[in-house]
Amino acid sequence: MGGERVPDAVSTLSPTSPPRGAERLGGSWCRSASRRLDETQKQKEEEERRKREEEARREEAAAERQRKQEEKAKREAEEAAKKQRKPGQKRKGLGGLSPEKKRLLKQLIMQKAADEMKAEMKKRQEEKDNYLRSRVQPLQLDGLDDSALAKKVRELHARVAQLEGEKYDWEVKLRRQDIEINELTMKVNDVKGKFVKPVLKKVSKTESQLARIEKKEKTLASFRTQLKSTGQNKFALEEKDEASHKVDFRDQLKPAGEGDALKEAAEE
Repeated sequence: MGGERVPDAVSTLSPTSPPRGAERLGGSWCRSASRRLDETQKQKEEEERRKREEEARREEAAAERQRKQEEKAKREAEEAAKKQRKPGQKRKGLGGLSPEKKRLLKQLIMQKAADEMKAEMKKRQEEKDNYLRSRVQPLQLDGLDDSALAKKVRELHARVAQLEGEKYDWEVKLRRQDIEINELTMKVNDVKGKFVKPVLKKVSKTESQLARIEKKEKTLASFRTQLKSTGQNKFALEEKDEASHKVDFRDQLKPAGEGDALKEAAEE
């Protein structure tokens, strides 16, 4: 008995291989096996939860150490820059940041954004887990016989059917609301018009432009008034008395005596 190891009850019993006399025990052995399985499952879940919490604490501690190191490096860089800068020398660039300090600042900003995003994701996951724990109650299967287990299965099935029905009702309601929103949008477009009126561009005429135009018009008007007039139109056509230079050929065709008689009659 000194070197031999006595197997415990948990290791000897398994859900797949019933012990001796299990036929006589009947449902009691099944219930004890299910309890052992539940306890084993709970222990595993507890260990996993502790591992996750430990990993989260280690990550937070590492992030805190990195943040402190970055802050220390930033302070050292600022002090070194202050020592290197001569008295009275102006800071140039964006706050006098050197390329190394700019790179460090960029890393700090990116690290801060990543930390905030990780914290937000962790917060959402915790809220989701809390909601699921509040909605999903743990199953109490300890000490239940076959009829009680069958009843529990029927209750779970009814619960699932109820939740599926509620889910379908919400989907139908959301679809109906989408249809109503589309109809209202179409009505609004019909009232306003199918096409949106474009905004007309206004041509801006500043006072300087108007003053320049008015000055130009005044200059042209004063130039016209200052022109001297000679009274003669150089471009006017010369009109001659064509009647005085017109030759009457009928007088040449008449006889000489008749012409003299007409002249005498005209003189009298």
